[in-house]
Amino acid sequence: MLNDLVQESPLIGIEARIAAASGGVSRRFQFTGRPFMTLLTLRGNGAAFDAAVQRVLGIALPKQAGGRAAAGERAVWWMGPDEWLIQSTQDMAVDLERALREALTGQHHAVVDVSSGYTMIDIAGTHVREVLASGCPLDLHPRVFADGQCAQTHFFKAGVMVCRDGGDRFQVIVRRSFAEYFCLMLLDAAQPYLA
Repeated sequence: MLNDLVQESPLIGIEARIAAASGGVSRRFQFTGRPFMTLLTLRGNGAAFDAAVQRVLGIALPKQAGGRAAAGERAVWWMGPDEWLIQSTQDMAVDLERALREALTGQHHAVVDVSSGYTMIDIAGTHVREVLASGCPLDLHPRVFADGQCAQTHFFKAGVMVCRDGGDRFQVIVRRSFAEYFCLMLLDAAQPYLA
């Protein structure tokens, strides 16, 4: 009993406020917390590295700044010239980390499970850009920030990773310790669109 692991959303303290805001949500702004995603950071480079990672993930690593590659339940986000964030909706961090380490044996690399340190928020709606723009310096216009593009930035005082997920939908990854703050600021900025 003492050794049972209990996962708790970092948004548990504001679930009632999120539910109240989401209850009457129209197409103008929608908010969904997804706290238990598999997230791994991956570092390395070279043709052998790329081939080994693609064999394990079934996805070629995106090489363009701000790029994202996705297949099924997995996505890989470009974080830097030799760094990626691997995301999966399946709870498979341990198995995926092990498979990557085995495939990359003998190569210079780093694979770290950061699932418990971050949470993901899906936001959508016709006014999602206005809500994000209230605290984020990125130009989120579709001509500048295309579908599948991601960028590290901030929303007010919280460091975040923002990815455009098609149309008026965005995924935001935020450090667990800033998740409640981020969501409260997001809900405050969205207030004019929740009526």
